[in-house]
Amino acid sequence: MDIFRVLGNENRRSMLKILMHEGMHISALAKELDISVPVALRHVQVLEEAGFVNRSKVGTSHLIGINSKAVSKIKSAYGLLEKPLSVEVKKGTPLLLALRKAVNLKVEKSPDGAFISSVEGKHGYYIYEVNGRLSEKPVDQFLVEKDLTVEFKKLMPVVGKKIVVKTRD
Repeated sequence: MDIFRVLGNENRRSMLKILMHEGMHISALAKELDISVPVALRHVQVLEEAGFVNRSKVGTSHLIGINSKAVSKIKSAYGLLEKPLSVEVKKGTPLLLALRKAVNLKVEKSPDGAFISSVEGKHGYYIYEVNGRLSEKPVDQFLVEKDLTVEFKKLMPVVGKKIVVKTRD
């Protein structure tokens, strides 16, 4: 199945965005997207055929989750389809103000500067890259001096890994 045909549908892209964060029942997906359950089911079937999602039966309900083997494929293709946002600011504008014109951000202060704790309501810890490179400045201290592209990256914890490091003399 053609990946661009699968991801060319806005409802399926929205489903994948939701499912990247958590598994859901088909009825919950339908409610989240404000579509009927049968329509949601058809979209889920297309995503299943493409290998993007897995379905597991829990009682009489069907739980839909992202196929972990397809995550990198989804992310790379999704980036090609998603239109970047654009804002215009004066030279010397703090990057944080420019970003807030484009997206809903929550920022928390620390002694070293502000850090992004939520993007479009998705809570977590975020880093940002400017023109493909990790910024060394906190988002509130970076000044825009020329055209640039900013990309957010959500840091995901490694679950199940615990390392105890002991020292000796």
